[in-house]
Amino acid sequence: MTFTPEDTIHRDPKMLSSYMDNEIVMMSIENGEYYGLNEIGSRIWELTEKPIKIEDLISKLMDEYEVDRENCMKDTMEFLDKLAEKKLIVKV
Repeated sequence: MTFTPEDTIHRDPKMLSSYMDNEIVMMSIENGEYYGLNEIGSRIWELTEKPIKIEDLISKLMDEYEVDRENCMKDTMEFLDKLAEKKLIVKV
C-alpha cells in the first residue's frame, strides 16, 4: 500500500501493545507475530491511536525531533509502508 501525505491513517485497534524500556512491543493476534519499535517508531504508534492525517503526523514529529522535512517525510512514509505491509495500520 502506498500512502500520500494527504491520507489519514489509524493503527489496527486489535493490536496488543505495551511499553518496555521506553519502547513499544506489540503482538498481532492475526499474524501471530511480535514487533518491537524504537523510540520514534513508538511515538508514531502513539500518534496513530486515533485517525491522523499523515501530513499532521509529520508536522508533529518535526516539532518533537530535530529533523528536516525531507528526511522526516521519507523516513515516515517508509515506516508507514512497512506497518501497512504487516497490516498494523490502515488507511481511513
